[in-house]
Parts: sequence; structure tokens; C-alpha cells
Amino acid sequence: MIIISALFFGTYGIWSKLMIDDFGEFNQAWIRALIILLILVPLGLYLQSFRKIENSDWKWFAVISLAGGLNQAPYFYGFAHLSIGTATLLFYLALTIGAFIIGGLFFRERITKAKYTALVLSVIGLTIIYQFSLTANQFLAAGSTLLSGFLGAIYVVFSKNVSSKYSEVQILSVVFGTMLLVNLPISLLLGETTPSFRETTAWLGQLGYATAMLLANAAVIAGFRHIEPSIGGLLGLLEVVFAAILGILIFQETVTGSLLLGSFCILIAAGLSDMVALIKNVKEGRTITIV
Repeated sequence: MIIISALFFGTYGIWSKLMIDDFGEFNQAWIRALIILLILVPLGLYLQSFRKIENSDWKWFAVISLAGGLNQAPYFYGFAHLSIGTATLLFYLALTIGAFIIGGLFFRERITKAKYTALVLSVIGLTIIYQFSLTANQFLAAGSTLLSGFLGAIYVVFSKNVSSKYSEVQILSVVFGTMLLVNLPISLLLGETTPSFRETTAWLGQLGYATAMLLANAAVIAGFRHIEPSIGGLLGLLEVVFAAILGILIFQETVTGSLLLGSFCILIAAGLSDMVALIKNVKEGRTITIV
């Protein structure tokens, strides 16, 4: 499920390119949240997916909904003011390291040598694919992108605390409801203008973004329910590989040696922990069951 989510997350850059000149940082977020809620709420009512939230779970809903609701504006701002390579590198660096930190501090996850090695490999792979460049007037955008990545880590990892008790429809309804309520007043306060429907390219980008976001978030919540935070963070890096493939197919970007080498490092990092466990089981003569 996390790999499926990475595929949809990998399309974000495409939709952003289509809409970045017509939407503001905050109205692109609340409009997308509204579109998704118009799908989720009727679906949840029809499927009877909503249940009363227990008092002990409100804090976790607050954490994931605020993190998920607030990370879109800084993400959009960062990608608007940085090169795609630099923004992608900073975002996934913060997301992956954030998943490791949160997993170790709050879920008592044991960070093994294999996981540390995988983290280093993933950072090397990211650096090889996306060259890092930053000017003096881009520090705000860089900080914004790092913040967005860390908020993303908080959102996906802490969803583990509620995803086994509540449906994805209910969790996402709360998250996107918060995104709507937080970003709408800021957008109005800043006087952001919404593009007319005659701007078909921008609106097609918004609809594509909303569809990809809905499917990606449903899949990532389902995936993190069953997997350790650090491994989930590493698997999520496959989004970088998918984004590169989409760039080649859609924007005719060039296949380079650095792209192949960096993608190879990320693929090895994503599967390294499981490969080490598999080798250990074989050496110790344990039975291996593939489900």
C-alpha cells in the first residue's frame, strides 16, 4: 500500500506544474480539501464509516489533522520558489529522517544497523538524483520545504495510533476538514484570488492533484498501519523513482547515469532491512513464509 501511495504521491509535481501560476499557496489547499470532502463525506455516510471518536483518541486526531492540514501551503511555496530538485531533496530528507526520529521516540522502534545503512543509502540516492543548489534569498523556501516534510512525517507515522480503530474515510475526512478550516481563512485574509473556470489547465491540475491526494493518503494510512515507521519512510522514497519515471514519460526528461544510480540506491535502501532479515533467517534455518 505504501508503494501504491508513492506512485500517486509521485504525480504531485505534474499537477503542481499545471496550476502553480494560477493558485495561491493557501487557496490551492482549501479548494482541494473541499473537493475531496465532497467525495469522502457522502461516501462515508453511505458506507456508515463514521463512528464516535473516543476521548483518548482526540489528541491523535488533532496531531495528524493539524500536521496533514498545515503541510500543503509550505510544500506548494517551497516548490514554487526552489528548483524541483532542491525542493524534492529537502522534502524527502525531512520526511525520511522525521519518520526515523518519531518511530524511535514515540513507537520504541529499534533502529538497527541495516536501517541506519538504508537511511544513508537513501540520502545518497536523493543527492545523486537531485543536485542541491540554494541561494541567499531561498532560505525561507528551503525552511518551508523542510517543515512540510517533517509535518508529513508526523501525519503518516502518528496515523498508526488511530488507523486500526477508525476507517480511512473517517480519518481523511477529519484531516481534509482541518485543511479546509485552516487554509480558507488565511487565504481570505491574504486576499488570494481563485482562477476562473476558463483557466482549464489550472483546474485540470487541481482535479488531478485532488484525485492523486485522496488515493495516496488512503493508501499510506493503510500501509503505515502494518509497518514500522522507518521502513515506511524508506518505502515512501520510491515516490522519487516514480516521479523520475513520470518525468521521462510525460515531460521527455533525459535518462541519465545519475538518475539510474540514485534510483538504484533508493531501491536498495527500501528493501535492505527485509533483505538482511531474510538472510539471517536462512542462516539460522528458520522457516520463511511468503504471504
